[in-house]
Amino acid sequence: MSVARLAIFDEPPALQEDDARRARTLFELLASLPGFERAYYMREEATGRLISLTLWESEEALEAAERAVAERPAEDRRGIDPSRVERWVVDAAFSS
Repeated sequence: MSVARLAIFDEPPALQEDDARRARTLFELLASLPGFERAYYMREEATGRLISLTLWESEEALEAAERAVAERPAEDRRGIDPSRVERWVVDAAFSS
């Protein structure tokens, strides 16, 4: 059973000058973690709102990932906090 973590950023974030590097180190960290399946980072063009969707093999893998992200060095953190975070169980997956 896969689980999804959906983070919603209702306000466009104030990004750091080196945000591209910070984001890259975050993506590399997530992809290296056991249980990682996939991630999507989406932006609503008109408003700048963001959504982060990550998929994990288990609740335990997701919790370990959250701890790993929280323990990142300060210089690698993006400094943007979601308005809310939701967890979802993946009932089905399909693609073309």
